[in-house]
Amino acid sequence: MKKVYLALLAVILNTFLFSCTQDDVADTETMFHTVATEGDDGNPPPPPPPPPPPPGE
Repeated sequence: MKKVYLALLAVILNTFLFSCTQDDVADTETMFHTVATEGDDGNPPPPPPPPPPPPGE
């Protein structure tokens, strides 16, 4: 029963912590700016050609 009370107390304290913030969505999204890497901003480059077969085969 003690664990139930501790879990309930943790949930209640977290609601007080997050209910007082007045952050705008635009402010939050500026923190998580995604930068495109290779392949994300267009067609990815084709794979390299296979190596030539060894001589004698």
